[in-house]
Formats: sequence, C-alpha cells, structure tokens
Amino acid sequence: MNECPECGSAKIVKNAALREYAENYAEFNLRVVLFQKPENWIFKKGVYTDIRAEVCGDCGYLQPYSAEPAQLWEAYQTLQSEIE
Repeated sequence: MNECPECGSAKIVKNAALREYAENYAEFNLRVVLFQKPENWIFKKGVYTDIRAEVCGDCGYLQPYSAEPAQLWEAYQTLQSEIE
C-alpha cells in the first residue's frame, strides 16, 4: 500500500509485526494456519505463515497480510485436490 485507503496519507509503516503477549510475558507472532489434514485429531500437517501489516502513520488504518502467501496457496491447492 503506497497510500492509505482511509485518509489518503502517504505515511505508511511497512512490514510491521503483529504480536501476541501471553500471561507469562511470552511473545508470539500472529500467524495464519491452514491444516492439510483437518479431519485428523493430531498430525494435522499445518502450514503456518506470519501475519505482517502496513499501518497508516496518520489515521492508524491497519492492512494485515500473510508474509508467505505462496506456501498457503500450495497447501490450499493440495487440500482441494484431495477433496475432489
């Protein structure tokens, strides 16, 4: 994003990490997951990718995105071919 879709500002913070803080003060990146074997109780073969964001420096508009969308797409295609 080169310009904020909300306010039109060009003040865009790129590649910001979205973090979760647990009660024990541990930090974790937020992630997207796609399970290739969702029916399994264990060994679901998860494909994980971090969530990154672009943030407007004026209004705070936040645009999240997957850091590695190609991995998710490959896993999704594999899952769809197994369903059909």
